[in-house]
Amino acid sequence: MAAANAPIAMREALTVSIFIDLAIILQSLGINQQFITFTHVTMESDKYICVRETSPHNSVIIIDMSMPNQPLRRPITADSALMNPNSRILALKAQLPGTTQDHLQIFNIEMKAKMKSHQMPEQIVFWKWITPKMLGLVTQTSVYHWALEGDSEPVKIFDRTANLANNQIINYRCDPSEKWLVLVGIAPGSPERPQLVKGNLQLFSVDQQRSQALEAHAAAFSSFKVVGNENPSILICFASKTHNAGQISSKLHVIELGAQPGKPGFTKKQADLFFPPDFADDFPVAMQVSQKYNLIYVITKLGLLFVYDLETAAAVYRNRISPDPIFLTSEASSVGGFYAINRRGQVLLATVNEATIVSFVSGQLNNLELAVNLARRGNLPGAENLVVQRFQELFSQTKYKEAAELAADSPQGLLRTPDTVAKFQCLDVASFIQVVCHETVNLILLRLFVDIRIHKFHAECACSSWTNTTLVTVFWNIVNQGKLNAFESLELSRLVVNQNKKNLLENWLAEDKLECSEELGDLVKGAVNFALMMSQMEGGSPLDYNTITDLFLQRNLIREATAFLLDVLKPNLPEHAFLQTKVLEINLVTYPNVADAILANGMFSHYDRPRIAQLEDPEIHFKYIEAAAKTGQIKEVERVTRESNFYDPEKTKNFLMEAKLPDARPLINVCDRHGFVPDLTHYLYTNNMLRYIEGYVQKVNPGNAPMVVGQLLDDECPEDFIKGLILSVRNRLRLLTQFLEHLVSAAVKAFMTADLPHELIELLEKIVLQNSAFSGNFNLQNLLILTAIKADPSRVMDYINRLDNFDGPAVGEVAVDAQLYEEAFAIFKKFNLNVQAVNVLLDNIQSIDRAVEFAFRVEEDAVWSQVAKAQLREGLVSDAIESFIRADDATQFLDVIRAAEETNVYHDLVRYLLMVRQKVKEPKVDSELIYAYAKIDRLGDIEEFILMPNVANLQNVGDRLYDAELYEAAKIIFAFISNWAKLAITLVKLKQFQGAVDAARKANSSKTWKEVCFACVDAEEFRLAQICGLNIIVQVDDLEEVSDYYQNRGCFNELISLMESGLGLERAHMGIFTELGVLYARYRPEKLMEHIKLFSTRLNIPKLIRACDEQQHWQELTYLYIQYDEFDNAATTIMNHSPDAWDHMQFKDVAVKVANVELYYKAVHFYLQEHPDLINDLLNVLALRVDHTRVVDILRKAGHVHLIKPYMVAVQSNNVSAVNEALNEIYVEDEDYERLRESVDMHDNFDQIGLAQKLEKHELLEMRRIAAYIYKKAGRWKQSIALSKKDKLYKDAMETSSQSGDRELSEELLVYFIEQGKKECFASCLFVCYELIRPDVALELAWMNNMIDFAFPYLLQFIREYTGKVDELIKDKIEAKMEERAKENVEKEMVAQQNMYAQLLPLALPAPPMPGMGMPPPMGGMGMPPMPPFGMPPMGSY
Repeated sequence: MAAANAPIAMREALTVSIFIDLAIILQSLGINQQFITFTHVTMESDKYICVRETSPHNSVIIIDMSMPNQPLRRPITADSALMNPNSRILALKAQLPGTTQDHLQIFNIEMKAKMKSHQMPEQIVFWKWITPKMLGLVTQTSVYHWALEGDSEPVKIFDRTANLANNQIINYRCDPSEKWLVLVGIAPGSPERPQLVKGNLQLFSVDQQRSQALEAHAAAFSSFKVVGNENPSILICFASKTHNAGQISSKLHVIELGAQPGKPGFTKKQADLFFPPDFADDFPVAMQVSQKYNLIYVITKLGLLFVYDLETAAAVYRNRISPDPIFLTSEASSVGGFYAINRRGQVLLATVNEATIVSFVSGQLNNLELAVNLARRGNLPGAENLVVQRFQELFSQTKYKEAAELAADSPQGLLRTPDTVAKFQCLDVASFIQVVCHETVNLILLRLFVDIRIHKFHAECACSSWTNTTLVTVFWNIVNQGKLNAFESLELSRLVVNQNKKNLLENWLAEDKLECSEELGDLVKGAVNFALMMSQMEGGSPLDYNTITDLFLQRNLIREATAFLLDVLKPNLPEHAFLQTKVLEINLVTYPNVADAILANGMFSHYDRPRIAQLEDPEIHFKYIEAAAKTGQIKEVERVTRESNFYDPEKTKNFLMEAKLPDARPLINVCDRHGFVPDLTHYLYTNNMLRYIEGYVQKVNPGNAPMVVGQLLDDECPEDFIKGLILSVRNRLRLLTQFLEHLVSAAVKAFMTADLPHELIELLEKIVLQNSAFSGNFNLQNLLILTAIKADPSRVMDYINRLDNFDGPAVGEVAVDAQLYEEAFAIFKKFNLNVQAVNVLLDNIQSIDRAVEFAFRVEEDAVWSQVAKAQLREGLVSDAIESFIRADDATQFLDVIRAAEETNVYHDLVRYLLMVRQKVKEPKVDSELIYAYAKIDRLGDIEEFILMPNVANLQNVGDRLYDAELYEAAKIIFAFISNWAKLAITLVKLKQFQGAVDAARKANSSKTWKEVCFACVDAEEFRLAQICGLNIIVQVDDLEEVSDYYQNRGCFNELISLMESGLGLERAHMGIFTELGVLYARYRPEKLMEHIKLFSTRLNIPKLIRACDEQQHWQELTYLYIQYDEFDNAATTIMNHSPDAWDHMQFKDVAVKVANVELYYKAVHFYLQEHPDLINDLLNVLALRVDHTRVVDILRKAGHVHLIKPYMVAVQSNNVSAVNEALNEIYVEDEDYERLRESVDMHDNFDQIGLAQKLEKHELLEMRRIAAYIYKKAGRWKQSIALSKKDKLYKDAMETSSQSGDRELSEELLVYFIEQGKKECFASCLFVCYELIRPDVALELAWMNNMIDFAFPYLLQFIREYTGKVDELIKDKIEAKMEERAKENVEKEMVAQQNMYAQLLPLALPAPPMPGMGMPPPMGGMGMPPMPPFGMPPMGSY
């Protein structure tokens, strides 16, 4: 697939060669080719591939990537199948027939069992294992999570965003912390480029419960550790290819999610994806991130692979890895690569070519920094020269910390050599101190330097110590990154052993950070010897005993470990409880007799008793014996029965008898140790194991020979064997004595069986008290006292005083049980069992005074300890503390502390705790000592104590002192531990406000600043309060709280001063400007307008609007509404509060921008009522927005329509009826006939007839003339002419008649003029109505009324007109004739032409006839009918 030296290596995971055809590959695995698709193949991890087939049979094929040639096929019907990423668990999904619901099931393949199932109410369009224990389910609208464990149902996580509507979901992932989720879908491309698929993402935050829609095709999460931040950053990487405005943009983005406040963050990175021209419509389908190499793999549909560096987004590699489309990928985490499946069925594995990638990046890409980083993070070859060169540069620049880090991370341990260590050893102290002071040094390294350099080393060895510190710095960096090599392990171990840094060594050993070697073993042994030598040092050993013990145990040196622990644990201290438990635990398992000896000697009293008791469980020991016996390990059975004290004797005896082992020694051990000698003898005799009987009485326990003989006699054993057995036992006298004791014992048993205690007492007195051979018999003395306790208690004290050889502890306990307390006390005291004795005084006799007296007499620590505990129980705390001190007992410090606090005896508690801390290193002890010092006001002792080595939890102590109002002591603690926040509030309590401000500045916490600020306000330290406040108000969330606090205490001026100071802060935000505006509105209204105008762009206007409205600052409120584009509210405010808010120019500007049209008319009313003189100015700016009819109606109803005459004149061009009529009315009232005539003439949308009727009765002639004019325009000719004739406006009458086109009206008007004798008017009318008047009528009227002279001009005109018409007709006729002749000539020429061509042809036909040659003449010339002369019709008479 790729060249051998390419940085990315490709190979087929399932096939031998990549050139094998798909059908062959699939046939070899039994998979049908048609099912190699996105909907049928799933690969949730690098462990399994799952293929779903639907023909010829429904089945699911599971391919284990560890053995791909052995696929598992199961007959399963499902719509989808997913294998769990880690285990053999199969998830199935199938749609219920006839519904849109999906049925989900999860099966454990190995156990062949169904784990859980669920029926989803809606169809699942995509699902995926997002973790090994969680399924992600995606429906058309939502996303659910279904946990693998338990019986829980799917839980809805979030709804899909709109950008994913109608998308095909192709992936769903979560980050490692499961706090971020991303859903990926694809959709058809844009209409401009439909072949380029569009990608969409939905990024969801679980903590914030918010989604963000992004445009991208593939995405992946990763974690990355930023320098200076101990917590890894969560990154999202996503790739997109978009088409916009004809341009294609392909990008890779790397962004941090959920940045950590106060911590260095990951800087957003972006890079281009360069697609070759042949891949213009290709797009990313998958993305994987290699945590091993910190590389991003972007895989496209057509098989391109892009590789980028995660940290820098620098391009590393690009190549085509598959000639066929890739539809599925999965991370291959173990090798730092990925799997890809293409449509040919090839399962490809892409991995980094470790041998060449670094040289490829440094050589071909010429990116030296990236090459070094790749080599360091992946431990890869190829950058050796670069790393060495960089190390030398850093060292020469005195950047020792960076050099140490580079040495620690050097690829393949290149710089982790003795030469590097020697290089650091050669440095001088001053150089390193300069680096520490001027470089950004890791806090851990600085603490290490301070710890080793200052607190641990003496001044005389400063140089050598510093050199070691430098080396520790180097090794520390390496340890933080991984494991040390053998040389480094040895060097570092030598350093920390020499410097007594026990905690470092034990941590590194526990974390497997050191590589073991023979030299290290020798060093550790030396350390053990050193520990043994140091164990007796004052103050205790600096080495950890547990670590040394583990070193022994790792080498199976159990006896050596035991010897070591027994030596160092002799003091029997409470802090050694763990080690006491450990030594008992290891010996109970391996050497029970050693454990028994330790327990029997009472060496330890602080071990974990429940733990040891669990190990002493008889059932465990019995099971071990049983298993060893059944497996034939007779020697082990013999050893355990001999050494262990924790098995059940009766149960073990019965088992061994039933097992019938060939070797009777295990049974002999059990029966001899636990008093089953008769049973043993009977078993051995009946099973013919006589040699074991001889061996028992001769070698094991000759003292039990009488019991053996007695049992043999009962079993009727032959006399010869018994005699031989007796004779074989040495010391026959002792045997006889024991035999006699046996007889006495039998007699005593007989008395006891008969219940004759008094007779038994008399018998025993004779035997024991009368100097018989059995006077000193231990058992008989015990029996005598015990019988007396039971039957005659009055004799007990006498027996105690007279007898010496009895079991004091046991008899004493019996006496206690019998409530014979004085006798028990006497027994314990006689046997020097002082602890038991004092317990009787305390618990039974209940006399603390006698117990104290007894303790003074015996002066034993254990006795004083018991007395102290009793005194503590009785509330005698001071006396108890004194007794604990005498006992040197630190075990009960918790109870003592609690009691001392309850009774307030802190002086005594200080003495006790000083004793305790010499024995134990407990944080509780040191913490309580500090608290006790504080309670008795010994502040100097506190300061001295915390400067000394201690294990106190200073933070908790400081909090406790603060809660107890011991502020001076708390101040000391918080100052020492640099808890500036708590120190600040403590100083507040002490009224030390300046110091509190200084501490708050160091704490730099919003909470601390607020506490100090509020305290300063309460104390009226307003200067200091302002210092604090300026650090608070820059936080938006805290601003309101500060403001409320000031205002609730009436500190208005101080608050305003604080906010004014905050305006100049670099971090000043909108909240400060807004809050100051609110304060001005409430307390300084004279400054409000200026503030608003200066900072209008930095205000939260809605909030300030509410404040101004509340405080009734109408002018300012109006201004804010205008700035916020709330013009409706601005206009309303102006009109409702006009005395303060109205300004004409401002209102005009606002009025034209309002959205609610009703406000226009409200403004008209407003101006009509308050500013009628400016109403026309307002209406002029609203002319294009208002309904003119409604405006006129408003003014008409108000009776002031005259006020808006200028406005109506301006808008009359719109020809609105209401406006026209209103203006006409005004003109009529004003008798302005010129304007009225103009209005009527130019604007006709009004009630014309109504106005005419009104005007025809007007007293002014011009008005009546306008009425006639209106009638004329309305087509009422007769009314107009009649009105003109009435007013003798004959010209108007004639014009009206002419315009009417009515011949009858014109002729009637002629008659009217004749009747009125208006000859001139008659003549004029003939001309005005020339087109309408018939000539014959005109001549007739003139002739009959003797007005021919007045008609003659009309007649001349008429004749001239008709003469002209005739001339035109003649002219037209002549022209037509000429055109006809020209046409005839053309036709003749055409005929002649035809005859010319005819002469050239054979005479097959007769020639056509010619005109005049026997043909009829043409009619009318060329076929036209004959016309009269000149083409004119004959003239008729007039």
